[in-house]
Amino acid sequence: MAAGMDVARLNFSHGNREDHREKIRRIRDSLPRLQHVVVVDASADRLKGDEIAFDLESVELPEKIALADADVETPSVLHYTSGTTGQPKGALHVHGSIVAQSISAKYVLDLRPDDLYWCTADPGWVTGTSYGIIGPWSLGVGQLIYDGGFSAERWYELLEKHGVTVWYSAPTAIRLLMKEGAEPVRRHDLSKLRHLCSVGEPLNPEVIRAWESATGLPIRDGYGQTETILLVANYPGLPIKPGAMGLPMPGHRVEVIDERGEPAPAGEVGDIALHGQPPSLFRGYWKDDLATARTRRGEWYVTGDRAYRDEDGYFWFVGRDDDVIISAGYRIGPFEVESALVEHPDVIEAAAVAAPDRDRGHVVKAYVVVRDGVRADVALARRLQDHVKVVTAPYKYPRQIEFVTELPKTVSGKIRRVELRQRAAQQYSG
Repeated sequence: MAAGMDVARLNFSHGNREDHREKIRRIRDSLPRLQHVVVVDASADRLKGDEIAFDLESVELPEKIALADADVETPSVLHYTSGTTGQPKGALHVHGSIVAQSISAKYVLDLRPDDLYWCTADPGWVTGTSYGIIGPWSLGVGQLIYDGGFSAERWYELLEKHGVTVWYSAPTAIRLLMKEGAEPVRRHDLSKLRHLCSVGEPLNPEVIRAWESATGLPIRDGYGQTETILLVANYPGLPIKPGAMGLPMPGHRVEVIDERGEPAPAGEVGDIALHGQPPSLFRGYWKDDLATARTRRGEWYVTGDRAYRDEDGYFWFVGRDDDVIISAGYRIGPFEVESALVEHPDVIEAAAVAAPDRDRGHVVKAYVVVRDGVRADVALARRLQDHVKVVTAPYKYPRQIEFVTELPKTVSGKIRRVELRQRAAQQYSG
């Protein structure tokens, strides 16, 4: 942002900061190098230890901000990955990435000067930083900032009250909103909302159809990583294929490649990869050269995600390479199983992982969250198994189903399948 530029307007709607403060307090003893904790808008009598109060209202804002010298390769931000398959890693981005964030915010989110934009992502997640701060601010777009937890009724109230025009949210949030059905939508005036996008995990076709039926608006899904920002998207002007991630972002060569680094034919599953080293690509993992080197296959950065492309070039997600289930020689993508389960009217959420099996090596195990009032029993498990056989293929159905009240997730709402795989392994009796 240039020195002296007017600050974009913000609509604040505060939630409860106490939750965040308590999180730090619980782990304070394990952070010996942490010297100060700054708490915004806190009264002095509610502080503990070395916590410092910071009152935004009493701060005199400078008219101009001094800028540091930087070029396109100067480090700009260290993003930590969500850690869905292991420990989080620090992905180092450079100042050139700001250009990529700005362009993708303009063309994927379709942001315009008179928009009021709301990104629901936590700023601890790359989407919350790149598309909740840097991208829209680089375009001078007004934003709604809500510091509070998820509540379907509260979110609809905010959309209506502030007249949000562009909304960016996670698939988990959209699924939870659709859990409440269409009635909450009808109680609120969402007529100013014109554009909605989602990213983080593949969005189930059933959820896309349910949302469009309730609101009349499509959801434009996309694909990106902490390491890459947005790579593939259903940007405006593209026909939407429910369940597809879309087409590569302009200026990026993105392919599904095989083990030799060659583009795979249409319909063949391979690794999602980005060619070269554009500004949107991170420059390496912090203090981990070995992990950085493992991401390269010749001139390709390999994302670790598996997909295939159809005849029109659209990308269809299969799963993380770590998450793909190999059972009796078959490679089964967890998303296809999960999506089939979520299509069943009794299911809210589902996660599919590999569970050890004496005969097949591994089988598909599904952890399923059902709707309120639904009886989770053996009969329902059998109905769900039959449903998946019909929707996908007979060999892909979950041979084991465990009903749970919730699924483990990262702060960004992604399912922590690594925890579920560990749980399935611990339950294996041999």
